[in-house]
Order: sequence, then structure tokens, then C-alpha cells
Amino acid sequence: MAEEELKHEHHKQDLPLVLLLGLDPCSVEKFFPELFNKFRFLSPYEFPAISINQFLKTNARSIKVLLCEGGGEATIPINSDILNCLPSLECIVSASAGVNHIDLTESKRRGIVVTNAGTVFSEDVADCAVALLLDVLRRISASDRYVRSRLWPSKGEYLLEVEIFQNHEENDQQQRPLILVLGQAPQKFLQVFFPKLLQNFRLLRPSDYPTVPILEFLKTHAQSIETLLCIGPPPPVTSDMIQSLSSLKCIMSTSAGVNHIDLTECKCKGISVTNAGNVFSEDVADYAVGLLVDVLRKVSASDRYVKSRLWPLKREYQLGSKVGGKRIGIIGLGSIGSEVAKRLQAFGCSIAYNSRKKKESVSFPYFPNVTNLAANSDALILCCALTNETYHIINKDVLSALGKEGVVINIGRGALVDEKELVHCLVQGEIGGAGLDVFENEPNVPKELFELDNVVMTPHSAVLTPESFSALHELTIANLEAFFSNKPLLSPVNYE
Repeated sequence: MAEEELKHEHHKQDLPLVLLLGLDPCSVEKFFPELFNKFRFLSPYEFPAISINQFLKTNARSIKVLLCEGGGEATIPINSDILNCLPSLECIVSASAGVNHIDLTESKRRGIVVTNAGTVFSEDVADCAVALLLDVLRRISASDRYVRSRLWPSKGEYLLEVEIFQNHEENDQQQRPLILVLGQAPQKFLQVFFPKLLQNFRLLRPSDYPTVPILEFLKTHAQSIETLLCIGPPPPVTSDMIQSLSSLKCIMSTSAGVNHIDLTECKCKGISVTNAGNVFSEDVADYAVGLLVDVLRKVSASDRYVKSRLWPLKREYQLGSKVGGKRIGIIGLGSIGSEVAKRLQAFGCSIAYNSRKKKESVSFPYFPNVTNLAANSDALILCCALTNETYHIINKDVLSALGKEGVVINIGRGALVDEKELVHCLVQGEIGGAGLDVFENEPNVPKELFELDNVVMTPHSAVLTPESFSALHELTIANLEAFFSNKPLLSPVNYE
């Protein structure tokens, strides 16, 4: 045994010598163990009682190569004083892309070759730049803090604190078409939306009569209501409610999903249904990508780390994961899913999908079984509608197939995921992370998630942009005008 150790020590002495500056040898060995098989490292870290200049002069003659960090808090400037201490130096290798910490003029004068990290960081830094941009524009980290602070159940919608427009009916409105309005939309949406509606329609809102039971209110006005408009977090439009509105001909939803509407009853009674169409697709796709990059690159967690003042104390934060090259499984390749795919292709991700049926116009691999899709994906992004068939489509088997490094992103509906199983897998480390904009029992969020840094949570805000609000109110008014003019609706829902 002693002989083997002696041989190993002799072998190490024969390896080329490299000076480490600004880099902890233990960290280098941890992340780049193969370097220690090829080189022998000398570092002032190992001799804390000696000044750097004294250390360099002591070992000056034997040092031809210097490996240094650039840009971190431990960076040591490679200035002319340090270079003058190293008369045999021939090459400086920087572990950063930037070399502003190196005196290039003196290096050039001495004929010292300088290298940097080249383009090895380019994709990851670009990913992070896009993540930061999306985070700032869509307030993802701020929304995550809002949910973690338990404010969602008490304060409701995030960053939409403006005065609601009040519906003051005028005498001339009595001749305008009557619309029943159900639900509570974000206040900023109402401020823009209601004045436009009131130019052409009369609005009847049960919320203006809080003491009257909803079904009693509906029966009182049943004969005069042909159109029902669902706004905001969609209220359930049940069979009982539909049957109580004997003159109802059309239900218009301001959400893309219509799982809150009893479509079977609508089909039986010949009631038309419209939704938000494609107006949210781009903004929701942006948000889905933002959540994915946030989870992989730990943007929100890093934001909390810096804001908690831990960086100066603990220094380096844990590594994230590269976005480029990830295998992305999209569940629901409709308008939103297609926009998500387009964005992630630009990151260099490979795309596969699950949908009700294979799309002949799409070249992405199709998986009719979600579990098989999960087994061939690094991340699953849920973009499908909530139906009886898709309820808990992400279950224990799917999460198990996704694996310990897998990520779940949900910008669809909370009930697409078996939330109890998801929480269990996250807490036990059985999957890698999750980005959740929706939950099964909103605004209540499982308390176990609040302490997890690999989970990003936002308060159902993927659609909340001024651009989406503007496009939505234009579409809704166009649908209403089409209905009362006996013209084709712009975004009808297919019952099939």
C-alpha cells in the first residue's frame, strides 16, 4: 500500500505545474476532477500565512502557467506587480469569458499567451438573460414571493390595484341588448372593458345584488337574458343554471378554457359557446417558457438568495441546469402549445407532444400515451384544456416516468395534475422541480411547497398583460356584436 502511494506521489510530481489564483483547489477538484489527473496545482490558499507576492516569489522559477478566475468575488487582479513576480510565466488561462482582470498590455509586452473561456458560457448566459427579461416583464419572481407570502387568498389578483369602474345605467340604455355578467375579473381589466361594453349593451350583474340567491336572481330575469358573459376566474355555469335561463342562446367566456361550463347541457339546448380564442396564446407561451427557464436556472430562488443578503456570507449559489438540448414534452399542442414549441426550439430544445390525436401537419414526435412521453422528456409543459379525460393526466405513474431530474410546468388548469402526488414527489426529491401558475384549489396553495427552492409559484397570472386585456375585450365585444347581428361568432367552441 505504501509503495502504491509512493508511486502515486512520484507521478504527481512529474505532472506539469499550474498556479491557481482566485480559485479554491477544493472547488476545482470537486467540479473538474479530471484536471487533477493531468496537472499539479499550486495555490496560495494552501499557505494562508504567506502574502501572495511572497508566495509567488518563492515559487516564481517553476511557474509557467497561471489558471485564474474572472468576475467572481474571489477574483485576484493579474496586474503588472503579480506578473513581475513570475519571470517564467508563459501562459495565463482565464476561467471566465472576460479578461478585464488581466493586464493585457503587460502580458503582450512579455509575450505571455492569454486564453479565456471562449464561447462555452454563451448559451447558458443567453438563457439566463432571457430568463431575467421574462422575469422582469412578467413579474415571475415577484409573483412567486406574493404566493409564498400567503397574500393571494386575502388580496386576490396581483398588481392590479386600481379602482373598479361602476356601472351607472342611463335611461337610453333600456333599448340596448341585455347581457348577464357572472364572475369577478381583475380590476384593471374591468376598468378598460366595462366602459366599452356600456356604449352598446346593458349589463346585469348578480354581484350588484349580493343578498339575492343566484338561482333566484336568474329566474327573476330569465325571460330577458339571451347572452351570458363569464369574466375573470370563471364561475361554474351548471346544468341547473342553464335550465333556469329559458331564453339563453349564447355563453361567452373570457377564458381560453371552458371546463367551468356544462357543455353537454349547452349542446342539448343548442346554446352557442365562445371562449378567448387565441388572444392569450403568445403571452401564456412566454410565461410557460419563463417558468421553465426560471426553474432550471433557479432565477426566483437566486433572487430570494440575494435579497436575503446571503450572497456575501455564503458566496456561490448552487448550480442550475442548461435549457438548450432539453427534451420537452408538450401536453396539448393547440395554439398555446404550438407557441411554446416555437419558443423552445429557439433555445435548441427537442420537442415531442401528446394530444387527443396526431397532427399530420406537425413534424414533432407524437406520443399517444402521456407516461411514455414523460419517460422520453426532461420537462413536461401542460397546455391542454381540462376535461374528464385530462383530469389528473399528470399522476403518480407519469411523475415516476419523468424521473428525479424532470420538471413539470403547468399553465393550463390546476386539476390537470394530481396535486397531492406532485407535492409528495417534490418533497421527496422524486422529480427535479415545478413551475406552477395554477393549482387545484386556488387561491389555496399546498403549504409544503412554500419551503421548496425548486418550485416557482405564481397566482394564475400567465394571461395578465395589458396587451392580452386589450385583445380580449376587442374579441368579446366583436363576438357580442356578431351574436346580436345574427353573424358568425369569431371564437366558437367546438363541442366535440
